[in-house]
Amino acid sequence: MTAHFEDGNSLARAKQLVSIVLAVLVVGVFMPSSSFATKAVVDSYATWQRAARALEPIGILYRPTFRAGLKQNSRIDVLAFERSTKTRERIRYSSMLITANYTKRLRSFSIMEKKANVKWAARRVADPGQRIVESRMIRLNDSKTKVRATIYANCVVAEPEVAVRSGTRCTKADVKTYGGLLVMKAPARTSIIVESNGLSYSELIGVARGLKQVKVGN
Repeated sequence: MTAHFEDGNSLARAKQLVSIVLAVLVVGVFMPSSSFATKAVVDSYATWQRAARALEPIGILYRPTFRAGLKQNSRIDVLAFERSTKTRERIRYSSMLITANYTKRLRSFSIMEKKANVKWAARRVADPGQRIVESRMIRLNDSKTKVRATIYANCVVAEPEVAVRSGTRCTKADVKTYGGLLVMKAPARTSIIVESNGLSYSELIGVARGLKQVKVGN
């Protein structure tokens, strides 16, 4: 696998990304082509704008405008397939997986994004420690269209008896207590997962609502 790293932290995050892909392969979310290893590229960028400039198609990234008081503590990591372009100005990547992390003390959230019709879509892998809280419609920052978001919490980890009760759901309060997960597909057909720790249900929804499509200038 070809990889580009700028520092030790980028190397650590790259290893995490590779681990995610390997886990995906194991659970069978997608079947890789024989040329997968030779085409995959790991890179990272300081800003969402720079990450968006490196990707094709343009307009698939969504950046958080509401961050619940948290700060970005990682670069924007991109695991992608290299795509040749007519212009010689830069190499563009066909997006595969984009991640970013935000944190402050014990509170944090991470975002994983994926263009839905390229190779595979970012999706929730079934976790026995999670239960659904609810599924609802939300409107993103700059979109006139509402999208359906499904919210989960990790309540089964602390309450094992929940696991044996069919149809049992976690509560909104469980999102803050045990950690939450929100899954949705944005209007640009970008699959998005937001995973939180220490954020309330309302804050998790706020992060999702505040996602804004990154515009790349000419």
